[in-house]
Amino acid sequence: MGIMAAAATVAVLGGGLIAVRDVGTQPPVAMPPDPGGKVGAPASPPTAEPTFGPTASPPSASPQDTAEASPSSTVTSTFPPLQDVPEVCDLLPASLTSRLAPKSESEPGVAKDGYGAKRKDCAWRQKGYNMKGGYNESRSINVKVNVFPDNDSAMDDADFMWRSMRDESGQTKGAPYNTKYGEIKEFSDLGDGAYAIYNENTSRRTAMAWIFVVRGNTTVDIHFHGTDNKGREILSNEDSRPVPEEELLQGVEEIARETLKNLTG
Repeated sequence: MGIMAAAATVAVLGGGLIAVRDVGTQPPVAMPPDPGGKVGAPASPPTAEPTFGPTASPPSASPQDTAEASPSSTVTSTFPPLQDVPEVCDLLPASLTSRLAPKSESEPGVAKDGYGAKRKDCAWRQKGYNMKGGYNESRSINVKVNVFPDNDSAMDDADFMWRSMRDESGQTKGAPYNTKYGEIKEFSDLGDGAYAIYNENTSRRTAMAWIFVVRGNTTVDIHFHGTDNKGREILSNEDSRPVPEEELLQGVEEIARETLKNLTG
């Protein structure tokens, strides 16, 4: 069954963009905010997800700037539908997660079926210090997979998220949001549609890349967080360095390509 697109309300919290649907359509998807503050360093970082890095993307990775997301009415998917959601923690190999998010370990998420889709997610969170040049390089990955009854319903879900990205594209917001957004990017060869956006919290100095992909009756929602905290610091502060836009976008694209490859076998 199709999911009716509702009017999108977009809010910003701690550098994260949050898209909120009306009750009864699609559950909210939120980018976790950075907790902020400064604490003494324990033996190893806590398991709480850091706020919103990476290697060069494959040669084919050539995101195109775009101001508009394609409407669902123009898309006829050629991808076979999925019947069930696989275990999302199995979709990314350790060779990739240990490189893009060093010292991270996977943890199954809490996504539940509902609102017309089957849902599962997984997070790869840093479990130890990753010190380089006097900075603790903090990286984390979050992947969520949603399987709908049909492509139209999946496109409705994607259109809503892409509108959220488009609303924030290229904007800079002052206090209390303190958030700077990059331009929305299109990836033309990832499925029936794929868009990404980068944001940086200018106060807490955190950064994140978000990509949302639709392929057949499935949507894939990925967040890639990257911040370098000066000294043996766990939480970000004014001395932290946000990972640059190009680096995080390359990383989140690589994560998306690997996820989709293993999702479809």
